[in-house]
Amino acid sequence: MTTITTVCTTDETGQLYNKIAWRIIPILILIFFFANLDRANVGFAALQMKQELGFSNAAYGFGAGIFFLGYFIFEIPSNIALEKVGARIWFTRIVLTWGIATSALAFVHDTTLFYVLRFVIGAAEAGAAPGVMLFLSQWVPDSQRGRFNALFWVSAPIAFVVSGPFSGLILTQLNGTFGYSGWRWLFLVEGLLTIAVAPLILLGLSNRIQDAPWLTEGEKKAAQDAVSHVAEGANAHTYKDALRKPETLLCCAAYFLLLIGYYGIAFWLPQIIKQSGISDTWTIGWVSSLPWLAAGIAVLFVGPFSDSPGRRKTVRIASVSITAIGFWMSAYFSASVGLALLGLTLAAVGILATSTVFWAILARIYAGSAAAIGFATINSLGNLGGFVSPYMLGIVTDLTGSTVLGMYLITTSIVLSGVAMSFAFRKMPSA
Repeated sequence: MTTITTVCTTDETGQLYNKIAWRIIPILILIFFFANLDRANVGFAALQMKQELGFSNAAYGFGAGIFFLGYFIFEIPSNIALEKVGARIWFTRIVLTWGIATSALAFVHDTTLFYVLRFVIGAAEAGAAPGVMLFLSQWVPDSQRGRFNALFWVSAPIAFVVSGPFSGLILTQLNGTFGYSGWRWLFLVEGLLTIAVAPLILLGLSNRIQDAPWLTEGEKKAAQDAVSHVAEGANAHTYKDALRKPETLLCCAAYFLLLIGYYGIAFWLPQIIKQSGISDTWTIGWVSSLPWLAAGIAVLFVGPFSDSPGRRKTVRIASVSITAIGFWMSAYFSASVGLALLGLTLAAVGILATSTVFWAILARIYAGSAAAIGFATINSLGNLGGFVSPYMLGIVTDLTGSTVLGMYLITTSIVLSGVAMSFAFRKMPSA
């Protein structure tokens, strides 16, 4: 019997992964774009909603954060379901259900319904981010992971860049249309746009390399061999392997502390800008897009740069340091719009760069069934930072009248996240 081995040259490998990127990344970007748009819109809606419905900062923070309780509870079951039924069907289900629930937020009249729907949206969206990481681990080898992660993660800053002006436009131009406030139109419009993405996923995504009709048989074998080679080097292959590894708990802590900072920006940036002296909603929308624009540009360079051997550890440490410095600046120079905004811009750049490298490193630790559980566990426990962060900032803001103390607390959280990552990856010299 003759064994046929597919060997690709560097140019052929580049062409293969360019082809794969063009077919799967736009769809994944759409999924995560609307996920982040959904997370950003509640921050802009709060500019009108809090006053109209009489919500305190703490009540708003709890409602914004309870999303992540639903996310946490259903994250691991969602990722297991994705592994069993396939990404195409499961991502379609995720997008449809959270789009419907987001549209329903337009009809909220009290805190109870606000809390319930935010929880439902979190439960509906559970599995999206770790599902994408799992999906990419089945398609892309380690040598391409930073690049693909960067292309995927850039959807987050794109969403926040778009959400600022877009949300500001809806809040101002549709306010009062048919007797409905601008914030109600914001939820309705963005929920319906999310629903419209579902058919694109169903028609455009292939579950596995072998299912892709747009790859030749040779390309399928080359891509599958590359992924299988990476899986052989991973040191956790089963559900039990993933859950009993000490790295799993450390990574959960690191990601939890990192996302306290991420959602501190996502949910409170419009109000931080408003507190700095800018009151016009349209202007707030444009100004809030600047940190995410810079982050989006930066992460496109960081991902491919980190793929070179030996660079991920340096990039990780530098990114965490930039994030901590940025949050410290936003607090220390809170009286200056320019310097505070510069600090938040550095924080946004650092957080996305850190996330890109963090998930690329994780793909070297887990393989097989362990990947579904490992990614979901880290993402679900980590995303509880999204519950703690807005609620904590809401309480601190109510008590002190500003977000300054909250920004200092987030700075501490980022530093501790960096320490946890260093312990988690201590057995991997290049990570």
